[in-house]
Amino acid sequence: VLFRSDGSLSQAVVRVDAVTPGLFSADATGAGYAAAVLLRLKADGTQLFESIARFDTTQNKFVPVPIDFGAASDSLFIVLYGTGLRGRSALSAVNLKIGGADMEVLYAGSQGLLTGLDQVNGRLPRSLAGRGDVDAVLTVDGKTSNTVRLNFK
Repeated sequence: VLFRSDGSLSQAVVRVDAVTPGLFSADATGAGYAAAVLLRLKADGTQLFESIARFDTTQNKFVPVPIDFGAASDSLFIVLYGTGLRGRSALSAVNLKIGGADMEVLYAGSQGLLTGLDQVNGRLPRSLAGRGDVDAVLTVDGKTSNTVRLNFK
C-alpha cells in the first residue's frame, strides 16, 4: 500500500525474484564491452590485474583491450561485474558462456566492497585465443542476463 501526496491510498503487486542477473558494460549500455578485469596468474604466483576495455578519446567511445593469453604457464581468469545474482541457489546453478563455450565458474556473488555490486569469476581456456570479439552471457537459476562483449588476441 502506498500513500499519495493527497492522502489517498494506492495498491500494487510487486514481483521480487531471488535472482535477475545483469552484467555491466564499460559504456553503461549493457551491450558493449564488459565492465570487467582480467586476472593473470603467473607460474611464480604473481597476480596481475589487467583492463579489458579503455576509453578512446579520439573515437569518443570504449574500445577493447584485447586479451592476450601470453606465456603457456599463465592462467587467466575473467572477473565480470554485474548485479542480481548473489541470491543464486548454488554455484552449480551459474553458467557463463563466452564465445558460445561454457566456462568454469569459480565464484558468483557479492563483490564485497561496494553495496549491490556482484561479480562472477571464470577461468578462461586458451581455446579462446585469436577469436576477436565474442559474446559473454550469464545464466543464473535459469534466468539469462544481457550479453556483453570481450575481445581475444
